[in-house]
Amino acid sequence: MKPINNEKGTVLVVALIIMGLLAVIGTAIMMTTSIELKIAQNERESKTAFYRAENGRVIAAMVSEAAAWGIDFVDGSNFEDVPDIKVMDGDFIMEAFDIDNSADQVTGDPDVRVEEDGFLSAEVDVDKLSTALLPGSSAEFAAGYEGAGASAGVMTILRMDSIGSEPTGARASIRVQYMLIPR
Repeated sequence: MKPINNEKGTVLVVALIIMGLLAVIGTAIMMTTSIELKIAQNERESKTAFYRAENGRVIAAMVSEAAAWGIDFVDGSNFEDVPDIKVMDGDFIMEAFDIDNSADQVTGDPDVRVEEDGFLSAEVDVDKLSTALLPGSSAEFAAGYEGAGASAGVMTILRMDSIGSEPTGARASIRVQYMLIPR
């Protein structure tokens, strides 16, 4: 057999193979970048929902303190005349925690609702878990072994369930125990 010394077009074939490889690599990079952008967006939305839930918890603590010091709320009233914060259940501070009470929960019947620019950003349910005398307080000193005494040194332990949400549908929930201590 006689060898063919005609190498015309070899460069074209090599160039096409290299361009094909570069196209595959470019497509992979674009897909990876697109996925990374979606991951970053989802993380941002979930963190924003978490911070909204945390904000709802902080506001519920302020509302709880105000209610403990005798500020009465009418259902659906605004807290401190801020239209974005509504107290949906004015006597929530007296509600005892009941595991079977499905009517009084965050999503069904929240005690505090926080709105942001017309969008519901957080709902909080507050329930009283227990009360206890403060150690070293005059109430504990006056109580004696019977446990009776003035109520000035009594702390209330509340359970707060807060759900924060984003307009995109991201949601986050926080559950904390809050000790309400008299001033």
